[in-house]
Amino acid sequence: MTIPEQPVPLSRIYRSFAWVGAVLFGGGYAMLPLLEREVVERRRWCTLAEMSELYALAQVIPGIIAVNTALLVGHRYRGATGAAVAALGIISAPVLVILAVASAFAWVSEWPLLARLFAGLRPAVAGLLLATALRMIGRGERWERGVAAGASLLLLTRASSPLGMILGTIAAGLLWHAWTVAQARKGTAR
Repeated sequence: MTIPEQPVPLSRIYRSFAWVGAVLFGGGYAMLPLLEREVVERRRWCTLAEMSELYALAQVIPGIIAVNTALLVGHRYRGATGAAVAALGIISAPVLVILAVASAFAWVSEWPLLARLFAGLRPAVAGLLLATALRMIGRGERWERGVAAGASLLLLTRASSPLGMILGTIAAGLLWHAWTVAQARKGTAR
């Protein structure tokens, strides 16, 4: 690992990652070339091979790959504080944009025209979700389709807690799977 002769200033780590977070939209993988340019070519904090290793590690860590990469780079050069500063840098601009959009939405959501627009969009979004769910169910095993249909029916008719339905569906799916495995073993034991 290439280690700079002098410790990288925390302010430079923050500015570098804040710049990447501010100028590029499109999510984690879209940020990777820009991160590479900033960390490898511009700052020379690591080599291309080292950056590739950091990407690979960032992919297997739960979370957003761009934030994970920032955490890893910051940690390599300034420890836990560097990791926190790099992560804060890469999310600063997106958080500010989200806050601005949320504030604007709260202000304009009361406009009658927008209220009608969003009311018209709700059925379209519901249709897209339903179409996606039906495609996913169609690819599943027979028992998976049954569990999904049963859970959907219960959720629609009983209007119970979605979390309770998710946990109940998981339990029902596990029980059904255990039962089918037991039945299959009985068939092979004979």
